[in-house]
Amino acid sequence: MSMQIELPQPPTDGISKLRFHPTDATKLLASSWDQQVRLYDVEQKKLVASHHGHRAAVLDIAFGADAAFSGGLDRRLLAWEGDYTHAREVGCHDGEISAVEYAHSSSMILSGSWDRTLRAWDCRAQPNAAQITSLEVEERIYSMSAQDALLAVALAGRSILIYDTRKLDTPLETRESSLKFPTRCVKLMPSCSGFVCSSVEGRVAVEYLDGAGKSNYAFKCHRQPADDNVDLVYPVNAVAFHPVHQTFATGGSDGAVSLWDPDNKKRLRHYQGYPTSISSLDFNSTGTLLAVASSYTYDEGEKDHPPDSIWIKTMPENEARPKAKKP
Repeated sequence: MSMQIELPQPPTDGISKLRFHPTDATKLLASSWDQQVRLYDVEQKKLVASHHGHRAAVLDIAFGADAAFSGGLDRRLLAWEGDYTHAREVGCHDGEISAVEYAHSSSMILSGSWDRTLRAWDCRAQPNAAQITSLEVEERIYSMSAQDALLAVALAGRSILIYDTRKLDTPLETRESSLKFPTRCVKLMPSCSGFVCSSVEGRVAVEYLDGAGKSNYAFKCHRQPADDNVDLVYPVNAVAFHPVHQTFATGGSDGAVSLWDPDNKKRLRHYQGYPTSISSLDFNSTGTLLAVASSYTYDEGEKDHPPDSIWIKTMPENEARPKAKKP
């Protein structure tokens, strides 16, 4: 049985995203609706630093090479620099910034917005970042995921766009999600052979890119039995891939986390008992820890709910390992 600890001094209003550092397995970023970005040391179990540079809710965050980036409802993209001591404005959108990713292969920050644009920035330019490009897309951007040179962009109209970040002018692929309801989260596979997306209607789709030679599929999850043989269906808010085994975790508004083996199409583990909705998940760079944000996502409107909390779950080697295929 894996162990977990609760981090002290969590956000006070709506945790929007958790992100581990891409190489330092102990650094964790958290963004929230209380307008703050926080940095934790999960090994020492403490809050290291925070900044209040945003004027409204922060919706997404990303680690860069030596800085952190954030965007949100104030439409501003901020960089947190100087060993996380000061924040500066990188640029802005005409609408709320809903998604932020850092392309490590090209040292670009990528921002997606409800203004229906995807923008790329060169943050090495000082004092302000240089905007490399601004691309119009057909709908509001809900979620993005960067992996190596690929970028997946999920739109409000259920479209999924796949870009090569070295050549952003035209998508490599444009797809319509096989899920019939709006996308909550999209996440590229570590192998870059495909992606997983989740919806508000308790379903997850595993889709492979052209040439991968594998079949797409979708499945139901994060549901609970109710009366009259009807299931209570919960949104699947978060997806995170294990960096070693390429299994993935999902978190739902049912307050549960499930671990899945995409090749064998099996659920490996099911972790219940979190205080409220799971709003975000992320594995650290070694796959030994899973960060879990328990934060009410207002699927049932205004109501009394448990306070926000961040849990760090230890992942033993065998827990996330896929099962051997039967001969």
